[in-house]
Amino acid sequence: MKKQHVIKSLTDPGVVPVVRLNSGEKLPPLLEALADGGIRAVELTMTIPGATTLLRENCRRFEGTLLLGMGTVTDRAAAMASLEAGAQFLVSPFPVPEVLEEAKRADVPMIAGAFSPWEVFQADRLGADFVKVFPFNCFGLTYLRDLQGPLPGVKFFPTGGITLADIPSLFRLVAGCGVGGALVRQEFIRDGRWKELTALAEQFVAAARQGRGA
Repeated sequence: MKKQHVIKSLTDPGVVPVVRLNSGEKLPPLLEALADGGIRAVELTMTIPGATTLLRENCRRFEGTLLLGMGTVTDRAAAMASLEAGAQFLVSPFPVPEVLEEAKRADVPMIAGAFSPWEVFQADRLGADFVKVFPFNCFGLTYLRDLQGPLPGVKFFPTGGITLADIPSLFRLVAGCGVGGALVRQEFIRDGRWKELTALAEQFVAAARQGRGA
């Protein structure tokens, strides 16, 4: 799949659920519920047991419906294993040059994590497609606005503690964002409340479009 198509799916609608699970047992219905709610890309994480196997299986299962990437990628070996399993984008929690090198080699988008202005600058200078300000909830919108002053060309993709209420204001500033527990709610997963998860995903997508004036 061409990189520009993946970037479009990451930024439209721009809400990318971050999935951390103790088991992959309920991953297929979880992903289906998110896709039914208008989500186009989902980040799995290397912290899930058997993450690369689950990625491979679900890339096949959801081909043409949902793009899947791998997050919490912190070294070259993890990057290579994720790409071999079919990851369509990579995400790191902080700048990792060797992960970015592998993303470039495979021609897939890279969302590089950063926090301080220096880390944001480094991630962008190294060629990350997006910079994941993480954890966003430490300083919030004011911090993002301050970063945009000296770094106007950076495409921000914050993650960490983002809620539904944050989305409209946030999407006036960013290319997209990662959302964890506020969307991928553990009680929904535990109890198989997939329709409620779909409805919540729809709310996040609508809020993102509202923020962009779409």
